[in-house]
Amino acid sequence: MQKKIDLLSKLLLELEADLGTSDTTLLVLDSLKKSLQHFPSQTSNLFHAQLQELTNVVCSTTPKFGILNFYFQKIITDFEKLSPPPENPKEFLIQEIKNVVDQIEQNKRKLLEYAEKIDIEGKNILIHDHSHTVHAVLQHLKAKGRKFKIVIAEQEHDKTQQNIEVLHETGIPFQVIPAYMLSHVHENIDMAFFGALTLKNTMDFVMDPGSHGVISELHTTKIPIYCFLKTSKFSLWKSKEREEVFYHRHTRTHCTKNIEYERIKYSHDRVPAEFFSTIITNEGLFTPKQLQNLFKHNFQLQTEKLEK
Repeated sequence: MQKKIDLLSKLLLELEADLGTSDTTLLVLDSLKKSLQHFPSQTSNLFHAQLQELTNVVCSTTPKFGILNFYFQKIITDFEKLSPPPENPKEFLIQEIKNVVDQIEQNKRKLLEYAEKIDIEGKNILIHDHSHTVHAVLQHLKAKGRKFKIVIAEQEHDKTQQNIEVLHETGIPFQVIPAYMLSHVHENIDMAFFGALTLKNTMDFVMDPGSHGVISELHTTKIPIYCFLKTSKFSLWKSKEREEVFYHRHTRTHCTKNIEYERIKYSHDRVPAEFFSTIITNEGLFTPKQLQNLFKHNFQLQTEKLEK
C-alpha cells in the first residue's frame, strides 16, 4: 500500500506543477473512467472493496490534495448510500465520474460569474503565479469586454512564459517586471490576482513558491489582493506542521569557478488568508473572516460525513 501511495504522491506533484490542481483532478478522473471501461464486471461487494482501497490511496498522498480528497470521498459516499447496492457498479461509477466532472465545470462557471463583480475597468492587475484559475478569470473578463492591463511579476522562466503565452493569445496587454523590482511600480498597480493549491485549517493558502514575498510586499503597501479558489480545494482536515511544502536539495557547481554548493528549492509557500482583501469562490466573495466561517462550516459537514 505504501509503495502505491508514494508513487502516486510523486506523480501528482509533477502533474500539479505542470497542469495545476483542477486540470490534474480532471486528468485523474478521466484516467479512472477510461480504466473502468476495460475493467471486468464484479459483484458490488468486491467492487466496493477495490474502490475503498483506491480512495484510501488517493486520500493518503503526501502532500494531500484537497480537491481529489473531496471528490473521491463524494464518489465513495454516494456509492455506499445506495440500498440495495447497484447491480452494475462499474456503470454506476462511470456515471458518477461524469457527474463529478459536470460539477467541477459548474463550480468553475460560478467562480467566473462572481469574478465579474470585481471592478477592474481600466485597472493594472499584477499576477505572479501561473494559476490556471487566474488565467480563466482573465480570459473570461476579457471576453466580457472589460478593459484592463496586466503586470507580470517575473519569476521562474517556465511559469512566466506560460503567463506570457496565455495573455498574448487572449489579446490582453501586459508588461513584465522582475518580482524583486516591484517596489519601483507600486504606484502603477491597482490590484493583484492569485490562485492557490488549497486552503488549510490554519487559514493559510498553499501557493506557488515566491508568492509569500510578493503578497507580503503588496499587503504592506495596501494594494488590494484577490485570491481565486473553488471550495472543493479546501483541505478539510487538521494539517500538520509544514504539510504540503517540500524541498529538494541539489549539489550545484559555480558557472566559472571550481566551487560546489548546496541549493535548496521549496515546492510551495504558505500565505495567511488575512493578507488578502477578497477571496472569490464558487460560493461567492468573502473577506478573510467570512472565509474562515465558511471553512469551519464545511469542515464540520465533512467531519459529520466521515463519522457516519
